[in-house]
Amino acid sequence: MIDLKQRKYYFFFTILGFILLDIYLNVFIAKTNNIVTQLLLVILFFPLLKIILKATKLNSFKSIGIAFHPKWKRNLIIGFSIGFTFWLIKYALVYILNGFEIVGVKSLSESLITFFFVFFAFFIGSFLNDIIIRGYIFGHLKDKINGKWIFIISILIYALDDSWNEGFSLSNTLYSIALGLSLTYSFYRTRSIWADTGIHWGLNVCYGIFNGMLGSSNGGIFIITDNANPSFIIDSISYIIPLLMFLFLYLLRGRLIINKDDYPKGNSTISISEKAI
Repeated sequence: MIDLKQRKYYFFFTILGFILLDIYLNVFIAKTNNIVTQLLLVILFFPLLKIILKATKLNSFKSIGIAFHPKWKRNLIIGFSIGFTFWLIKYALVYILNGFEIVGVKSLSESLITFFFVFFAFFIGSFLNDIIIRGYIFGHLKDKINGKWIFIISILIYALDDSWNEGFSLSNTLYSIALGLSLTYSFYRTRSIWADTGIHWGLNVCYGIFNGMLGSSNGGIFIITDNANPSFIIDSISYIIPLLMFLFLYLLRGRLIINKDDYPKGNSTISISEKAI
């Protein structure tokens, strides 16, 4: 049993570790323009993560959901399919409602290069973000507080953390909360990172096909022009699609493989009833 003084130190070092990892990803890795340096920083992320986990009493990557359990690839594929499909539906609806116009397509060689970078770079970005926002948080809190509270905390932190990319605003916060439902639930349900990263990766790849790595109108495979004055319905799609994706994921939850090695122990704060959610 951790006494009050030890508990304070534990949470202090846990929060400090989270801040260090988050800054490392969003400042050092994300803001580096040299691809070789960026890859080196990605590689060095894992020794840094290992050191921080040991300092905060977690001894392995498995404790934060990086577990190659039976059929983990199935979770990754299902997640990718869900994320990519729903974001493709999102773009299709916005296109039909004149939210943007496709004015051209890049050459085959440019398209292949763009897709290659989008496919692999967004996997790395999604994976590292999911490690920090969901793996790290669930790993450190799962035996400390009720699992439903961890679910809420993780979503709120994700919504705040997304301001690194989009800036802070009420609309972006609400959007991030809507999207965070699916990402967080997939981790919460499976007790591993793969379905979560699959969804995150899939929707990002679809985003990259249209907007590229940097979110520009000519950064993807398609060259597009955005409607300068989108209607309320078009703006609403950005909230409706993530919520529908969460509903679909919840209905499909039985197809996801649960990491049974990470089932709550008898004295865990996660109750028996939560295992079936």
